[in-house]
Amino acid sequence: MDKKKMKILIINGSIRGKLGNSGKIAKKAAEFISFQKETQCSVLTLADPMPSIKDVRGLLNDSDCFLIISGSYWNSCGSLLQRFIEVTTVYENTEVFFGKPVACAISMDSVGGVEVASHIHSVFSAFGCWSPPCSTLVISRVGQEAVKATSDLEDDPNEDVWRLDDIEIVLRNLIVSARIKGDWEHWPNDELTIEEGEWPDTGILDLESPKFL
Repeated sequence: MDKKKMKILIINGSIRGKLGNSGKIAKKAAEFISFQKETQCSVLTLADPMPSIKDVRGLLNDSDCFLIISGSYWNSCGSLLQRFIEVTTVYENTEVFFGKPVACAISMDSVGGVEVASHIHSVFSAFGCWSPPCSTLVISRVGQEAVKATSDLEDDPNEDVWRLDDIEIVLRNLIVSARIKGDWEHWPNDELTIEEGEWPDTGILDLESPKFL
């Protein structure tokens, strides 16, 4: 009997989709995963026309772990990823997310990327996911210029500056962590609801959360 392949979902939350830095990170990650034994990946690009809510739920539910990718926009993730988080709030602490590891890769100009990464890990932890060791990569334009400037030196002072190839370390740790099954416990939370129709790119989003004003 063939062993079931581990399914890794890459979520590209950039407002530039496949065209920007996040697109390049997503492509590099997908290529690396394709060469790993017993793993496969799907890429959900939030800037593309989105599947239905039901199809997105199915994609998330079928995945064993997640790699979240985003640019940095004024110390925050982009609007598309924020909307994704808002919509998928209805699956908090359900089998869609619960107990699954999450990693993230963030691009930035010079500042803000660590704040975005921390926010993503915090949100997905509340959703029921968990973060493995060395599961965050923040790549900056300034850092890449520094890497280029000293790459020919025998004693390179920028050897420890994050670069695109480091996504492989993040993914190796993500793959290892996805094999861990813990006896996790979640706290009580209000169950929210959403109609599983078309993906709500814009407009009012009422998940029937408590109204107290």
